[in-house]
Amino acid sequence: MCMHPRAMSAMSFSPTLLVTTASVSPAQASKYVPLGRTSLQVSRIGVGTLQWGDPGSGFGTSYGEPELSIAFQELLKGGINFIDTAEVYGYQGIKNGTSSEQLIGKFAKEHTEGAPIIATKFFTIPWTNFLVGGGLRIGRKSLLDALRASLKRLGRKRVDLYQIHFPFPTLSNAALMESLKEAVELGLTTAVGVSNYSKKQMEEADDLLASYGVPLASNQVCFNLLQRDPDKNGLLTSCKERNISLIAYSPLCSGRLTDKALLKIDSKSAKIKPLLELMQKIGANHEGMSITQVALSYLIAKGAIPIPGCKNEYQAKSHCELMDQSLTMEEVQMLEEAASYI
Repeated sequence: MCMHPRAMSAMSFSPTLLVTTASVSPAQASKYVPLGRTSLQVSRIGVGTLQWGDPGSGFGTSYGEPELSIAFQELLKGGINFIDTAEVYGYQGIKNGTSSEQLIGKFAKEHTEGAPIIATKFFTIPWTNFLVGGGLRIGRKSLLDALRASLKRLGRKRVDLYQIHFPFPTLSNAALMESLKEAVELGLTTAVGVSNYSKKQMEEADDLLASYGVPLASNQVCFNLLQRDPDKNGLLTSCKERNISLIAYSPLCSGRLTDKALLKIDSKSAKIKPLLELMQKIGANHEGMSITQVALSYLIAKGAIPIPGCKNEYQAKSHCELMDQSLTMEEVQMLEEAASYI
């Protein structure tokens, strides 16, 4: 669920589209942005690979390795270089070599059009070994063991960004940050980040890493036009103040912010219709951007790095078009006003 409905109905809001030549958001001034305080330059939009290799998401039935390989190639050709995965994504295919990490590793060797910046994650639950193998996850060494296993699946000696998937009580923030520091020292990762961390947890992690001289590069959280908690609770502001990249997963709110969603409006989803229609109108003023593209452009304008899913060539090309598209700050404000009624 992306957002709880507000009491005021969006049906009472009917925004008027403003055709404007106002300035573009500073966050969109470049196609590539630094990943936090690191030397890594990532495309301002990346791709998430949660569904890659996952039969529950249609892998092996509605799409497969050939479609993903073509999509990967199109992403690199179009300038998108930031690919996010995790050790548990598509874990069902590890034995067959078709987990998300394994597919990315294979595609990176097959397609040399660009140099992908690959991010993966450490799953903090102790019994993750039942999914991906290895031992019980207790103590700092378990992170390093998991990272080495991820590198083997990726076919790399070093990953670009290694992230803590989410905080979990069995491993303290202090222990996790010390393990990340060791991973950097051992040359197993270039940069380190966190995911699903609150403002307080992120700031603590940043301070702990700073004591080792290691920058916290990123925090990956749920952020979209219908779920704007990071913008409301101070997390996004803290990221900007500390120069930590905010990576936005679920940028389309599980399909609610897409062109298909507008076509499927019913009595239960009627409140979102004015917002989607506004997005459609804004897109028309930007060389026919789709609702999906407007939703992603909104996050770019806010200074986040959205990582939508991508399962085929069409989606890859659509994402790549956003490397050259920008919303105005007035349009961002209009979208937020419309979304506030939902």
